[in-house]
Order: sequence, then C-alpha cells, then structure tokens
Amino acid sequence: MSRPINRYPHDFLQRYLGLMAQHIPGDTTLNQIRILQYIDLRSANDSGHACNTEICAALRMSAATVTRAISSFIEEGFISEEEDPQDGRRRFVMMNESYPLRGALNQKVIELARQYFADG
Repeated sequence: MSRPINRYPHDFLQRYLGLMAQHIPGDTTLNQIRILQYIDLRSANDSGHACNTEICAALRMSAATVTRAISSFIEEGFISEEEDPQDGRRRFVMMNESYPLRGALNQKVIELARQYFADG
C-alpha cells in the first residue's frame, strides 16, 4: 500500500528541497525553482521552449516574478532566450543544451517521488 501523501508532506518536502539544493544556488527561491522546473519540462517536451506569458499563466505568478527569475537563470547559464520569429515582442526561453542537468533535474524529482510514495 502507498504511503498517504498528506501524512508525510514535511518529510517529502525536506527531501525535495535537499535535492534542489544540490543542483541550484542557495539563494534561489521556491518560486524560482518552480519556474526552472517548468522551463526544463517544456524544453524536454512539447515545443522545446516556453514564453513568459505561458509561464505566468501555468504557475499563476506575476510577470515581474517570472521576468526576474528568467534574468537570473540566464545570468547563471541555466537557460537561454531567443526571439519569436513570428512576433518580435515575444521571447522564448529554454534550458541550455550545455547545461548538465537539462532534463535530469525533473527526472530526479520524479524518481524521488516514486521512491518516496512507492508501495511497501
């Protein structure tokens, strides 16, 4: 039988944040982690990129929060940004090909969840 999710949220959250701390700078906020994970998922799937408006809507965050996080991640070299060829006002963001955790960070989170909530 699986562990009841609501029974152990604190322990799981500590393990999740520990995993994030291994790969993301210490001054990164939880909202920034959510944004980076979203970009990583979109880079690995679907169109391969995301735009600020999409991220704001999907994560229910303000444009200012998303823009600051994206600027920080560009400076860190986690993501890159390119202009939409059909609309010069719109910018796409995606994980850098050279970033060693591209796709791997979310895989590690998924594996942690599987291990934590597995039957047994």
